[in-house]
Amino acid sequence: MGLRKIVAAILGALEVAIGALAIIFAYVLFHNFFDAQGLLEISEENVSMYMFFLFVFGFISIISGLFLIQEWLES
Repeated sequence: MGLRKIVAAILGALEVAIGALAIIFAYVLFHNFFDAQGLLEISEENVSMYMFFLFVFGFISIISGLFLIQEWLES
């Protein structure tokens, strides 16, 4: 059970970090910092769609990671 606890903690932390980075990237994309829309060749009409997908992915990833961390804390 020791290995399972360690893996749950590491994967949970990684998932939370990836989810947070996805949400931060959505924010950068919306405000067009560093000309992100131009670099990725995203038209202005599609920005909201990409933001929606990044926010959904980010929140689901954060919630899943928090559940893994909770499992680690309970075991």
